[in-house]
Amino acid sequence: MQVKQKVTGTTLVFLLLTACIPSAQPPTAETTATATPTRSAPASPSTTIWQADGKVSDGEYAHQTTVGDVRVWWGNDAQYLYLAMEAPTTGWVSLGLDPQNRMQGANFIFGMVVDGQAQIWDAYGVGPTGPHPADVDLGGTSDIVAYGGIEENGVTRFEVQIPLDSGDRYDRPLRRGQRYKMITAVGTADDFDARHSSRATGEITLD
Repeated sequence: MQVKQKVTGTTLVFLLLTACIPSAQPPTAETTATATPTRSAPASPSTTIWQADGKVSDGEYAHQTTVGDVRVWWGNDAQYLYLAMEAPTTGWVSLGLDPQNRMQGANFIFGMVVDGQAQIWDAYGVGPTGPHPADVDLGGTSDIVAYGGIEENGVTRFEVQIPLDSGDRYDRPLRRGQRYKMITAVGTADDFDARHSSRATGEITLD
């Protein structure tokens, strides 16, 4: 026997309103730095997927620039900054955000590849000309959400995801729509304490 249900005017309005409300399911970030998470590309109209694999594909980042010997790509959403950096070296490549006095106060990210394995260092500039110890050595925390890196044909390339504001005193908080000074540097050896072979300054503006 077929049962018919009467739809009143009030019920019809409720159904129409319900159909117009999208379901909010914000993506959750990977918490394991050695994982290779995928996310929709930040601040990009394309459908390219962001992956921490050390490979930069078309549309993966909204912006790019070259600062000294380092090429930098970036994009952001409301919570995270997504970065890629590459340099012609078989040593390390680094980027420092929002320094206050030369290198002092900068949130540094160092990346290198040793025996095919990506290694990364969340560091802080304690003085105008160095050193830049790891945050954890200063009593802070390593706040890199995800990363990946490769070394090929004499080029080292890294991708990294960090919070805009980690809450760590050794990470500079970043705000959407703001412009920040950026330091890039390149090392020739697989040693985070090795002196850089080149250094340059530029700027980054968040969406």
